[in-house]
Amino acid sequence: MKDLNELMQAILDMDAAQRKAADEAQSERAARLAGLDEERRRIAAKAAEESKARADAAAKQASEANTAALEELAENRAAAERNLQQRAEACTDQWVDELCRRALAGTGAGGEA
Repeated sequence: MKDLNELMQAILDMDAAQRKAADEAQSERAARLAGLDEERRRIAAKAAEESKARADAAAKQASEANTAALEELAENRAAAERNLQQRAEACTDQWVDELCRRALAGTGAGGEA
């Protein structure tokens, strides 16, 4: 009976040692998983930060290009307006000259002068 008790105690001790080893392995695995999860979060945050920086740089570049294009359009518009004004003034002078010539000649454009 003493041998049986010793055998049972040895079995219980082995079972406790196995449980302790399993618990330690599970704790170690949980700690490693937590470390991996933290690393995954850092990598994701870094990737998001880099992506935002690239997007901000692209937006700034596009904004600068738009500003330059708008300035060029404004310059072109101003030049076109000046050109149209000059042509209108030239045409006005021609029309006045023609109307004066016709009036003085007494030959209105299809009517009386």
